[in-house]
Amino acid sequence: MDKRSILAIEKIISYITELKIITKGKDANYFYDGFEMTILCSLVDKIDENINKINSKIKSKYNDIDWNIIDSKKQDDNGIKTIKLGEIWNLSSRLLENEMLNKLNKILENELPTYYMNYCNSQHKKAIKERNRRKNEE
Repeated sequence: MDKRSILAIEKIISYITELKIITKGKDANYFYDGFEMTILCSLVDKIDENINKINSKIKSKYNDIDWNIIDSKKQDDNGIKTIKLGEIWNLSSRLLENEMLNKLNKILENELPTYYMNYCNSQHKKAIKERNRRKNEE
């Protein structure tokens, strides 16, 4: 797993958690009648952007996750992909949390130890190579 995918997954988890907190105890009308719907739209958009940053190998490996959960809700509006507010509400209030949150946390649980072990090993190899280079220069 690459660092870019890790960061994207971490951001998605954070944004879904924000949606969970913001929508808790509220219904769709609260957001339709208020000014906060733009926040939901923005967070869903940020999640969509970060889904696109995840490496295709990770998406293939974890194919039990609906990586197209947001794209599947988009409609073509004269060449521009849009999502209706009702779909934003469904994604924000339950779908993203129910379909992704635990699975994304599980990916991090599975992948982070290997990522950091590989990172540490590569840093160790670099340090040895640098030390050997310095020895040879002396």
